[in-house]
Amino acid sequence: MPQASTPHRVLYYTLDGDTSRANEILAQLGCAEAIELLDAAHEPFKTPTPEQLNGCEAVVGEFMPVIKDTVDSFANAGVKLVASMSIGLNHMDVAGLAQRGVLVSNCPGYCAKEVAAHTIALMLDLMRKVTLSNRDVLAGGWDPKAGYPVHRPCGQTLGLVFFGRIAREVAPVAQALGMRVLVWAPTKSAEELAAAGCEKAETLEDLLRASDVVSLHCPLIDETRGLIGARELALMKPGAVLVNTARGEVVDEKALVAALNEGITSGGKTGICAAGLDTLAHEASGRNEKLIRHPRCIVTPHSAYDSIEAADALRQMSLEAVCELLVEGRRPTNCVSPE
Repeated sequence: MPQASTPHRVLYYTLDGDTSRANEILAQLGCAEAIELLDAAHEPFKTPTPEQLNGCEAVVGEFMPVIKDTVDSFANAGVKLVASMSIGLNHMDVAGLAQRGVLVSNCPGYCAKEVAAHTIALMLDLMRKVTLSNRDVLAGGWDPKAGYPVHRPCGQTLGLVFFGRIAREVAPVAQALGMRVLVWAPTKSAEELAAAGCEKAETLEDLLRASDVVSLHCPLIDETRGLIGARELALMKPGAVLVNTARGEVVDEKALVAALNEGITSGGKTGICAAGLDTLAHEASGRNEKLIRHPRCIVTPHSAYDSIEAADALRQMSLEAVCELLVEGRRPTNCVSPE
């Protein structure tokens, strides 16, 4: 009988290191015998050691940065693929890895419904002052009008910055609430947006001036880093709220603190009303405590992506990329590396 080939070793580098569901998915994909998963639990934002990478042809990584000197350790170990359990890749040196012959894949759209729901939750929380009123009650108050005046969502304008998968999920929910949806997305035509029941803003400035809620859905690229700064916040309505479920670096946090403070000290005549943030510029360490503790700000711990269903989709997409490369011998469907 022919000798069975040695299975491909894959480092399964996740927060809990549990491979039970991953092995079930490999079996469903018909790759259980061809792939051996090596479990390795780790703290967020930690990179595997050279010893952990040794002998592995691929790495499935959760909250795993691969930048600077760590690129060499992956390449030197013979890793062919880094399957990042994420959509964004700001933590990944895709170009540097490609130069060393290492491909990178991601998981586009795996949590679009979750992030859209979180966006709506933050928006309604701010519009109805749910968390802010609860803080007042916990502090001993019982004032239904504490804080800023509120308006019903119906008739308000939601401004979406960019119009990818998540924003497309947000729009119909806001429309069901009776909100007008305005979109600034330079690559989308007025006709395409109209087909989704949305209106096109020709400039970001137009969107900021017109919106009661501004919700950010842009990727972090050079053009969007610091996109919302002091100038942009000053263009927003004094009664408007800002929601960010994109990337923390899209917002100038110092300017946001100043705009929130101005909204309080001016009695709502200038500045902005409130903010709901699921992301901060520095999440691993050095988080902006002024925003976290601000009386007009709600911060959640980059949890918008989370659900049982999204986690399963994340595993599925990452392992599919591994099987496509190592078992089928082809470029993964969701490979982001330059060809």
